[in-house]
Amino acid sequence: MKFLKSKFFIITVSVVLLLALITGILSLVGFSGPVKLVLGTLAKPFSWVGTYFADAVNGFVEVFTDYDELKAENEALRAELDALKDASYNSEVLEKENEWLKEYINLATDHPSFELTDARIIGRTADNYSTVLTLDRGTVHGVKVNMAVITSDGVFGHVVEVGLDYCRVQSIVETASSVGVYALRSGATGIVEGDADLREGGNCRMTYIDSEADIRIGDRIYTSGGAGSAYPSGLYVGEVTSLDADESTRQLIATVTPAVDFTDVTDIEKIMIITGYSVG
Repeated sequence: MKFLKSKFFIITVSVVLLLALITGILSLVGFSGPVKLVLGTLAKPFSWVGTYFADAVNGFVEVFTDYDELKAENEALRAELDALKDASYNSEVLEKENEWLKEYINLATDHPSFELTDARIIGRTADNYSTVLTLDRGTVHGVKVNMAVITSDGVFGHVVEVGLDYCRVQSIVETASSVGVYALRSGATGIVEGDADLREGGNCRMTYIDSEADIRIGDRIYTSGGAGSAYPSGLYVGEVTSLDADESTRQLIATVTPAVDFTDVTDIEKIMIITGYSVG
C-alpha cells in the first residue's frame, strides 16, 4: 500500500489524467492534427502503466476478497465439525444415562422393598491403605452412617461418614469391614471381611464357616441381612475362588472375589445408596 502513496505513482497518474484531458478537449473542439497524435502517443506508456497498476490493485482486492470468503467457509466448516463433535459427545452421555437408568430400574424391580438414592462419585481414595469413595449425597438427601452402598454389579460397601451434601463410603475389602453372608447354592453362612493380605488383589475372606458346611469354589455369596446389619438380605457380594483352613483353629476360610472390581475403582462412574428397606 506504500507504493500507492509514492511520488512516482502520483506523478504517473497525474500525467495520464492530464494527457487524457488534453486529448479529450482537442477531440471535442474538432482538433485532430499532429499535436493530438503526438499527445496520444506520449500518453500510451502512461496509460499502460496506469492500466497495469489498476489491474494490480483490482487483483490485490480480489485476493483479499477470496481470502475473506475462504475464511468464512473455514469458519462455517469448523462450526459444523464442532456441532458434530457435540452431537457425538451428547449421544455417548445419553447412552450412558440410559444404561444407568436401565440398571437402576432393574435393581428397583429385583428389590421392590429398597429405597434407592442414586449418587455421583466426587472423590476417590485408592491406594495401599484404603479404598474409599466420596459421593455427592448427604444428610439433606436422607443419607446416614451405616447405609449400604451398591453398584449394578453388587455390594460396594457402607457409609462411614456423612456431611450436609456428601458422604464417604468404605468398601467391603477394607480390614475394618465385615458383613454377614450365605452361599446361594447350599445356604452355608459366614462373615465376609476385609483382609490386609488379600486387599491388594481386590479380594476379601469369608470366615466363621461351620466345619460341616457345604461350600465350594464357584459358590455365589449374598448378604444375609438380619437385625443390626448395615446390609439388607439378598445383595450379591461375590464368588468363592479358593478354600483353605486356618492353621491354628483348622476352621475353613474361603477367599471371595467381589462382584465389584476393587483393583480399579476409577471404572465406577455411578453408585446407589440404600436409604431404606423393609425386612420380610
